[in-house]
Amino acid sequence: MAKYELITIDELGAETVQFHEERAGVTLAALLSDVVAARANIPENDSSKNPVSLSCNDPTVTAEGPLKKREDTRAWMMLQILSEFRGTNAEGERRFSISAGYNKVGVTAATVSHWRKTYPLFGGICDSVQAEMVDTLREEVYRRAVVGHSEPLVHQGLRTGDHVKKFSDTLLQFTLMGYDAKFRKQDISMNHSGSVDTNVNIEGIRDRLADRLKAKAKSEQEADDDN
Repeated sequence: MAKYELITIDELGAETVQFHEERAGVTLAALLSDVVAARANIPENDSSKNPVSLSCNDPTVTAEGPLKKREDTRAWMMLQILSEFRGTNAEGERRFSISAGYNKVGVTAATVSHWRKTYPLFGGICDSVQAEMVDTLREEVYRRAVVGHSEPLVHQGLRTGDHVKKFSDTLLQFTLMGYDAKFRKQDISMNHSGSVDTNVNIEGIRDRLADRLKAKAKSEQEADDDN
C-alpha cells in the first residue's frame, strides 16, 4: 500500500493481517473498534448520523464509503506501527522502534502522539511496549555492568580463539546513581576526556547494584502477585 492510500480491510490479505496481529499482540478488529468509538469525540453537527461523512460522531452507525476507508486505513496503520514497535527483526531481535513503524506507514511522530491520546487501546499498547523496553534495557544494563559480557581476544589484529569477560564500570557507576540516593551524593569527578574517575571500589559498587536490582525485581513481582 502506498503512503496515505486509503483502503478497506476487505482489500487486505488474511495472512498479512495475521502476521502483523501476532507481532503486535492485538487484532485489527480491536483497533478498528477503538477508532470507531472515538467518533464520540466529534462535536454534534449536521452530519452526525451520516454513514459516509468524516464528521459522523455516532459509533453505532455502520460506516460506508469515505468514512469506512478512513477508519479502516487508520486501524491498519496503527496495527503496522505496533507490529514494528513490538515485533522482532530478521535476526529475532526486538527493535522497540516506533519510528520504524510510523515511517513505514507514512505518518509523523506528531500524528502517532495524537493517536495515542485519541485511541485508548492503541495508546495503552504503546505504553506497555515502552515498559517492556525499559525492562529489557534494565536487563542489558545488569548484564553489561554486573554479569559481564564475553568478547573475543584479539592479538595483532587476529582472533586467538579465546574470550575475555568485560564489564562496563562507567555504566555501572551511573546506573547505581539511579538506584542509590546515597551514591548520588558522592563526589564522582569527570576527567578531561569525559570519563568517570575510577577511584572507587568497583567490585563493591557492582555488588550493591546487583542487590538493589534483585530487590527491585522481587518487589515488582510481589506487587504483580497482589494484583
